[in-house]
Amino acid sequence: MRNKALCALVLLLPLTGCGGSHLASLPYPPGANVTPADGYLYEGTRLAPGVWLFASPEPFHVQPYGNVTAVEQADGFVLFDSGGTPAGARRILDMLAGLSSKPVKAVVVSHWHGDHVNGLRAIRERWPKVRLIATNATRRTLTDPRVARFMPSGDTASDDAIRRNIEGAVARMRTRAAQPDLPEPLLTGNERAARELEHYGHELQGGALLVPEEGFDERLLLDDPDRPVELRFLGQANTDGDAVAWLPKQHILLTGDILVAPIPYGYGGYPREWETTLQRLKSFDFKAMVPGHGPVMRDSTYIDRLSALIAEVRARVAPLVAAGLSLDDVQKQVELSAQAQMFSGGDPWRSSLFDQYWRQPIIASAFKEAKGDPIIQGGG
Repeated sequence: MRNKALCALVLLLPLTGCGGSHLASLPYPPGANVTPADGYLYEGTRLAPGVWLFASPEPFHVQPYGNVTAVEQADGFVLFDSGGTPAGARRILDMLAGLSSKPVKAVVVSHWHGDHVNGLRAIRERWPKVRLIATNATRRTLTDPRVARFMPSGDTASDDAIRRNIEGAVARMRTRAAQPDLPEPLLTGNERAARELEHYGHELQGGALLVPEEGFDERLLLDDPDRPVELRFLGQANTDGDAVAWLPKQHILLTGDILVAPIPYGYGGYPREWETTLQRLKSFDFKAMVPGHGPVMRDSTYIDRLSALIAEVRARVAPLVAAGLSLDDVQKQVELSAQAQMFSGGDPWRSSLFDQYWRQPIIASAFKEAKGDPIIQGGG
């Protein structure tokens, strides 16, 4: 997303190997000044020989770090996404160094959201010859000022604006965490979210956006005798340039934010095209599917659930638009409380964020779709 918490101004379960047994996580780098209470620990879990997933151990964060998958090829590692911050990327590189002395040869960015691209510059600093790859649509979007304003740039004025946004969001969360009339889960959720977002702001310092130099439109093969990686663009979904990666020999599919669990993200999504892209995901004979955030999936259950949710939103919004209602009136009439309960598992804190992360933004996109207006990445 833009940075997800910044857009809202204010989501990763224990993983298993492909054979179903739990595998020991790589040790967290010694001396790192981060604790589980801060929220942002990347842990490495083996998905298959030579394929590792780096993810946060907790299942939900207000400002999440995108999942990162590392594929070891004969001459180096291919990373799918780069980590949520420069510091997060460096921790992943340290863990990779404990696996092999091979370089990181390529990083594929699934889409333009900051929690998937913010680690690129740190990776390039350690591995100067690394290939940085994205769909051409994502590359174009990353050069749009409406999008770039959400990313650290090294420019003092713009980075100060990001810092102030984070500080403001942290202050509002702490104010809500002190309201005695709120239910306990919401008090606890706001306090933890404030702590996590504050830590994220510190980790983001010193970062600067790096746009991938190499692009593709439909397919790109990163070949290898044992672990080839096929890059695909299946269509617009969560963004205008969502890339997926397919490991045909391991039957592992990496989806980026086309899929996010437990709470999907709706900012700037393309509802009609998203439904089609979800069906294309089902055509892969996967044994493991890694979403942009959340636990590894073994079947199409979540795809079907999300597809049904998008179809319901579109079906409910379209007639209201046809009747001439404004976006504000449509937002008031389309409530999704039952769906919020389903995706949150009944957790009150997650249910409260379902509205910000999904209901409001996807209704806005469905409204534009029904009116025939363009959906613009970064707002506008």
